[in-house]
Amino acid sequence: MPRHAAVILSIILFALAHSVYAQSESANEPEDAADLEGPADYDTYIVQTGDTLSSIAWRFGTTIEDLKAHNAIADAGRIIAGQVLLIPTEAGRPVDLYEVQPGDTLFSIAAQFNTSIGALQRLNALGGVSGIVAGQRIAVPSEATPPVADATESAPSIDQPNVDDDKYTIHIVQRGDTLFDLSRLYNTTVAQLGSLNGLEAGASLLEGQSIIAPAVDETVVERYIVQSGDSLYSIARRYGVDLQVLQVLNRLADIRDLRADQAILVPILAGATFAIHVIQIGDTLEDIAETNDTTVKLLQSLNGITDPSLIELGKTIIVPTAKEIQARPGFGFGIQVFIDESRARDLAASAVQLGADWVKIDVSWAKIETAPNIYSFSALDSMIAAMKLAGLKIMLNVYDAPAWSRTSYTENLNSQFLDYTGPPENYEDFADFLANLVVRYAGLVDAYEIWKSPNLLKFWSVPVYTRPRETTPDGDYGIPDEIQLGARHYVPLLKVAFDTIRSLDDGAMVVTAGLAPVGFNDNYNSIDTGTFLKNMLQVGAASHSDAIGAVFSASAVPPTLACCDKPPGVNTHYESFLQYYVDLLSFYAETLKERGIDQPIIMTQLGWGTMDGANLAVPATGFEWLTYTSDDEQALYVTQAYRIAQKLDYVSAIFLYNLNGCAVGDEEACFFSLEDADGEQRPVYAAYQAVPKIDAAA
Repeated sequence: MPRHAAVILSIILFALAHSVYAQSESANEPEDAADLEGPADYDTYIVQTGDTLSSIAWRFGTTIEDLKAHNAIADAGRIIAGQVLLIPTEAGRPVDLYEVQPGDTLFSIAAQFNTSIGALQRLNALGGVSGIVAGQRIAVPSEATPPVADATESAPSIDQPNVDDDKYTIHIVQRGDTLFDLSRLYNTTVAQLGSLNGLEAGASLLEGQSIIAPAVDETVVERYIVQSGDSLYSIARRYGVDLQVLQVLNRLADIRDLRADQAILVPILAGATFAIHVIQIGDTLEDIAETNDTTVKLLQSLNGITDPSLIELGKTIIVPTAKEIQARPGFGFGIQVFIDESRARDLAASAVQLGADWVKIDVSWAKIETAPNIYSFSALDSMIAAMKLAGLKIMLNVYDAPAWSRTSYTENLNSQFLDYTGPPENYEDFADFLANLVVRYAGLVDAYEIWKSPNLLKFWSVPVYTRPRETTPDGDYGIPDEIQLGARHYVPLLKVAFDTIRSLDDGAMVVTAGLAPVGFNDNYNSIDTGTFLKNMLQVGAASHSDAIGAVFSASAVPPTLACCDKPPGVNTHYESFLQYYVDLLSFYAETLKERGIDQPIIMTQLGWGTMDGANLAVPATGFEWLTYTSDDEQALYVTQAYRIAQKLDYVSAIFLYNLNGCAVGDEEACFFSLEDADGEQRPVYAAYQAVPKIDAAA
């Protein structure tokens, strides 16, 4: 049906409904559900600015589908301000009876049964909000839950409030509260508060009334209580934000409109300043976000925007703008590149195009020395030649001992552990391999990272059987009684590597293994990052290295946030400081300082994974955090991480993870790859390219 026809039909039905609809203003007291005498089948509602079908359906206790069916609304579900809608009433719906208790109000009862005041009024033919008395029995919806969003509706799910959801909160009205006061307190608008609560713009609020409001995102803005003598100017200076930004954020008509004990909002976002943007014709939040190198989600959080489609022409919003930070001289911009002999030159060209001056290449000892003294260097030769011809510095991450060097380990391993890697039984075998590697690439390779995540069983599987050997029916040994996992086993390997490299190429740097960021510590499956790092330094790791490696790539938390409040859209894996970029780096720096160690930190792996774009797999159980980050957020977070690092003197280089993980068939690396599984560049490619860097040739 054409849109204008639907509107005409709505107006005709509106007139008919008014001719038959009657509502008593006396307080009925039904004896039981069967005796309830329901009101007419339809009510009417005039759509307000900011309304969506979701918010209207929730407010009136109906469904989106009912609203569409009774108002001839097309599948797209679009409505316009001023449009008249027919609202199916509660007649014929299942109800329960509730006995009013002393002190009850319609507000408290509506909140208790997760419904609205208007729904209770219509269900019981009540004319006013105070028309109930203790002992009275009233009807309440038996299943008063907000409707589930229709996938075809244009409005996002944020317009379907649930008071238990972290996107909304309940405010109990205090004496003197107004909708305008609450709009400032909750970083929203009077119109949106009215829409959420079925209130007119000038409606008076009653003390004790429950008001639904958007929850303030405290990772983006914080409340400041105005002190006696404060001015907006002094608060702006204290927080390092522009005066006009505070004025717009708090919807102050006059900058002098402050009073002591008043709560105002202040934007907080590390590594960013804030500016004012006036909505122009054709503007969308997507366009504004792209122009200002931010995300729609962040713009919504900063400006209390529940529906991105409802931004108003001429209105002002706050946008974060990255501070102009110059690249620190000597800081290393690296990127991890997986071995792909056929694309070596193309990968080198891409690294140069990205502005990187370092590349990191994983070197599996097992794949090169497949048997004692039998080497296959051809693929690595091609990669190193291509990178060096492109003028790039190279770090090799050497790990994964071959099976021939782990004979008793692999024989004893239960089959479920056979895919795990680890160190050799004899560390001198590793010294011999490194000697061949270093002599071959002396003067070409600039740094060596020794091993990969030695705090994980996956990369350090050394089984120990304390009881007599037993085999399972299929011939396997049983589960090992313990695993030789820990710094006291890793550091001797590091020492062997350091001594070998230093004796053959004293210009090459030795970096300790980046530790997997894990908080679980059972000395078998893993040792938590903090414990392993402290133990590693205690047994002399700094004496056998030139830099300390760190890893940050198992998180969906934005790099600007501090531990450990739940970030928006991140439902798991936010509880530990290990998932917070600055906190993790600060922990490394403080741990080194406590021990009097003056060595730089190199982040040997940094990245945020995303499900956007083509991938090789879906995240396995336990890796749900990979679904929380969009490709736009991935790009923003990488940009922010590099900008933040420029201020941290103790971080000397960062290697972004990774350029070509999808292309080489690595399912886990593909979530982080700058090129997706279809060979398309993710937004993070251009974002990393745009990060300010020092021209090495300058």
